[in-house]
Amino acid sequence: MSNFLIARPVGKADKMLAELAKIGINYLYQPLIEICQLTINDADKQLIQRADALIFVSISAVRCLQSQLDGNLISADLYAVGDSTAEALSQWLGRSVCVPQDQRSEGLIGLAEFKQLAGKRVVVLRAEGGRELIKQQLLAIKADVHYVLNYQRQALALEGSALYQQWQQAGIRCIVVTSNEILQQVFKLMPVSAHVWLQSLDWILVSPRMQQKALQLGIATNNITLAENANDPALLQTIGQINRSYL
Repeated sequence: MSNFLIARPVGKADKMLAELAKIGINYLYQPLIEICQLTINDADKQLIQRADALIFVSISAVRCLQSQLDGNLISADLYAVGDSTAEALSQWLGRSVCVPQDQRSEGLIGLAEFKQLAGKRVVVLRAEGGRELIKQQLLAIKADVHYVLNYQRQALALEGSALYQQWQQAGIRCIVVTSNEILQQVFKLMPVSAHVWLQSLDWILVSPRMQQKALQLGIATNNITLAENANDPALLQTIGQINRSYL
């Protein structure tokens, strides 16, 4: 029996899964989306090289630039939304990275250092789609802001009815998701007849915005637990707490 379903993207859960196995928590891992690199063009590279600041919204934004651009060409100040993103940046470029304690876009725009980007050339490295909050706040402080889209998320080809049967047979009681896209994909994949079952489960989410989406999908407030953020330590701590309640 596996109490927990981990639905993080392909390649994003390896460390956490290893730790879950180490501490003896049974889980089922089922990614629903994968990260695919997008090729950046010469104009994008020029924007990056001339920027005063670069903002990376995820570790995928770092990896998908690292494979396409010599780090020695980057002189901009570095900003990251989360600790894992900041760590990947620092390891690659060997420089300090400005990262908020609140590892969401809201945390980044609340930093005093963010306000210092007023009037500067800022490039945001991100996926296709997603939120506009960072760009909106940069425009509000008169920054010259550009997007470079260097990766995209693609839904995996999965058969929802088969997954529903597998998850039920595994004894899933709690689903761990780290983005609204994945949360919505769970309900999109599952047959409508499975939605009542999904709504009855416990859910670990990572932001109030995700909680709002979960409520819209019919998940009750008392079935939702918010992890402090989307990094491995915070998720593992929350999984551990819920697992103890199942004992």
